[in-house]
Amino acid sequence: MNKLNTIAKIIEKTNPEVFREAEKLCTPLLTDRKLIPEIYKRISEVFPEMDRTDQSIMFMACTYTAYAPATLLGPGFERAPVGIRSAICEVMNWNNETVCNHYQDLGRAYIKGAKFQERVSAVLLGLDKFSAEGGQSEIVEGL
Repeated sequence: MNKLNTIAKIIEKTNPEVFREAEKLCTPLLTDRKLIPEIYKRISEVFPEMDRTDQSIMFMACTYTAYAPATLLGPGFERAPVGIRSAICEVMNWNNETVCNHYQDLGRAYIKGAKFQERVSAVLLGLDKFSAEGGQSEIVEGL
C-alpha cells in the first residue's frame, strides 16, 4: 500500500484534476447500512421484470456502487465496509456471505457496460439525499 500512497501523491501534485476524479470514484454515496433493503426495493420497482439472478447481480452492483465503489474497479482495490455483506445476505436470504463474492464478480464485469451503468444509476437516483456528503447518484464513467 505504501507504493500506492506514493503514486497517489504524485498524481495529486502532477494532475490534480485526475486525482479529484479518482477520489470521486472512491467516495461512497451511502454509509448507513440500514438503506441496503431500500436498494433492493428500488430494483424491484424500477425493473420488475428481472429474474432472481439478474436481481442479484444488479443488487450487488448497486450496493457496492453506493457503499464501496472502488471494489468494482477490480479485485484488491478496496474492501467493502464491515457489515455490508451480512446486510446483503439478510436482504437476499443467503446463508453464506461467500455468495456475495460470486455476485460481486459478476457485478464488476457487468458494470463496465454503459447500459448496465445507466440501470444502476436509475436505481440509485435520489438515494444521494441520504448521503452525509451529498454524494453522486450517477456512476462515474470508467469503472
